[in-house]
Amino acid sequence: MRLHIRYQDGAGTITEREISDLRKETDNTVDAFCHTRNERRSFNLDRIIRSMSVDTGELLNPYQLVPQMRDPESLDSLTWKVRQAIKALKFFSLTTRGFSKRERQHLNKFVKELIAVPQSDEEISDWIYDLWCADLYQYREGDVEEYKGLLEHIPNSLLEACRAYAKKIVGGSTSKPESLGWLERIENEFNSHRVVHAPALPRHDCSPTALG
Repeated sequence: MRLHIRYQDGAGTITEREISDLRKETDNTVDAFCHTRNERRSFNLDRIIRSMSVDTGELLNPYQLVPQMRDPESLDSLTWKVRQAIKALKFFSLTTRGFSKRERQHLNKFVKELIAVPQSDEEISDWIYDLWCADLYQYREGDVEEYKGLLEHIPNSLLEACRAYAKKIVGGSTSKPESLGWLERIENEFNSHRVVHAPALPRHDCSPTALG
């Protein structure tokens, strides 16, 4: 089967590739022939944003492409259509209030609202904790491209739910009160335009960048 994929590399760059002859490499990666590069390459399944059959145009679950890796009940497989929303909300949490037990509970509820999953709360929480979303250090240095890539691939139908849970995440507490800047970020980032500002650091230009 020949596939057209949209892939986000470790630097956050999103590229379009055509691949075929997929083989299991590790539990999280496949070895495939990349027609774009004309060589075999390794692909992390978690970084495949979109996979489509070249022949039929059908969107396919990347976690179901290699028989030896198929587990239809795994969280990876069940959440593939909404993965970017989960990642973006986790990254928003990491860059605002942090990612303690309180924030993880909100992410747990978000996942269960989107997808009927058989896993326990503890299993969901552990999966979310291990889920890679974006590079915090790059973001803090003013490079917002990887985070923008996550936001760009959230289906518009999920934006309202993302806003609602983002507001729950930043809700006030005695140790760290709610910030108006965080609320502004929610309205800018989780809307149809996906406007992202670089963090306010003196050595960086903090002008907004809008997604198309």
